[in-house]
Amino acid sequence: MLNQTEGGRRAAPHASACLALLLLLSASLFLVVAWATETAEATKSFRVCADPNNLPFSNRQQEGFENKIAEVLARGLGQAVTYTWWPQRRGFLRSTLNAGQCDVVMGLPVAIDMVLTTQPYYRSVYAFVYPEDTPYDLSSFDDPVLKELKIGVHLIGDDYTNSPPAHALSKRGIVDNVVGYSVFGNYADPNPPGKIIEAVANNEIDAAIVWGPIGGYFAQRQAVSLRVVPVVSEDESPSLLLAYDIALGVRRSDEALKNTLNGLLTQHAAEIQQILVDYGIPGIAPHPTGSPGPQQDTGASDPQASQASDEQPTASRGEAGQAAANGLVKLNPYTGNPEAIIEGEELYKLLNCYSCHGLRGGGGMGPDLTDEEWKEGTGDDTRVMDQVMTGRNKMPGYDGVITEEEAWKVIAYVRTLYKGNPSTIEW
Repeated sequence: MLNQTEGGRRAAPHASACLALLLLLSASLFLVVAWATETAEATKSFRVCADPNNLPFSNRQQEGFENKIAEVLARGLGQAVTYTWWPQRRGFLRSTLNAGQCDVVMGLPVAIDMVLTTQPYYRSVYAFVYPEDTPYDLSSFDDPVLKELKIGVHLIGDDYTNSPPAHALSKRGIVDNVVGYSVFGNYADPNPPGKIIEAVANNEIDAAIVWGPIGGYFAQRQAVSLRVVPVVSEDESPSLLLAYDIALGVRRSDEALKNTLNGLLTQHAAEIQQILVDYGIPGIAPHPTGSPGPQQDTGASDPQASQASDEQPTASRGEAGQAAANGLVKLNPYTGNPEAIIEGEELYKLLNCYSCHGLRGGGGMGPDLTDEEWKEGTGDDTRVMDQVMTGRNKMPGYDGVITEEEAWKVIAYVRTLYKGNPSTIEW
C-alpha cells in the first residue's frame, strides 16, 4: 500500500502537468483558429480608409462617388468593402494606410510621395462655378470681369494655405475681392466642402473657383441653376497645377495589389466613368496615346501651331477628313438610328465630351452644340467628323482613340441635341 500510495503521489504531479499541457495546447489551438478566422475574414474584405464627412468623395453613409467606385472594385474581387473612418487632415496617410488600418485609399494624386499609386481612373480640373443667368461667361483667370466680382476660393489645411486658383488670382493682382473658405470648414456640419457653392447660390459671392468634383457635385444640388466651367489657363506649371490625375493609393510594398487594382480599373472603366458622370465630375478629355497631354510640351512656341488646320496632311485625317479637305460631303450613316444614338451618348460621356460641351450639349469651356451653328467646325457632318478626329483649338483629336464608326455615332447623338430650326438641318 505504501508503494501504491507513493506511486500515486508520484503520479499526481505528472497528471497535473499533462492537464496543464492539454489546456495550453487547447488555448494555442484556439488562438491559431481565431487568427486564421480573422485572417480569412480580412482577405474577404476590400479594406478602405476614408473620410466620414467629405462629400462628394465619401461619407459614413457611403454616399460619395469614391464609395461607389470602391464598391465596383470590391465586387470585381468578390469581396465586401469595409471602412476605417478617419478625417482627412494632416497625418491621414500616416495614421491609416501606412499604419496598416486599411489596404487602399481612394482619390489620391498620382504624384503623391507617401504611397504607391495605381493608374489614374479620372482626371479633373479646377472650375469656375457661377449662376446660369449672369451676363458674363467665365473660363479664364485673365477675364477682366474677375476684378469686379466677389470671388470665393478654398483655403487648404490648418494653416490656410492658398490653393492654386488663389495663387493664380494673386499673380494677376486680384486679391481684395477674393473671399477665402476653408476646404475643411466646420467638421461638425455635414458636407463642409460644399459651403462655398452654397455661398454662390445664396448670392453671398458672385463666383467660386473650386476643385472640379466639389463644384460639379454641389452645383447640381442648389435651388438655382449654376454653371460649372473648367478653368482654362496658359500659365499652369509644375508649381501651379490646375488639373490632376487621380488614382488609388496602396502601401509601397503592395506592388501585387497595385497591379490587381490596375486590372480592375481597366476592366470596369465604363462603370467608373458613369459614376463620375452621375456625380457631375468635370473631367478632361483623354488624348490619343503618344500625343501631348495638357501639361506636356508640344515643342511649339505658338499654342495653336500644333493644332489641326485645313493645311494638315490629308493622309493622317482618315476617310472623312480627306473628304472634308477635298470639299466632299459624306452623310452620317447613323443619323436617326436609335441604337447608334444611344451608343453615341455613352461614348460622349466616356470620352468626357460633356466636361467642355455640357452634359446636354449646352456649352461651357467648349461651344454650345445645340444652336444653329457651332463656333468651330461648322457645316455638314463631314467637317464635324474631321474636327472630332483631328482636333481644333483647345479640343483634342480622337484619331486612334475611337474609330470613325464610333465618331459617326457620337455625332448622330449630338445632332439630337439640336434646338434650332428643323428646316436648317443638313445632316
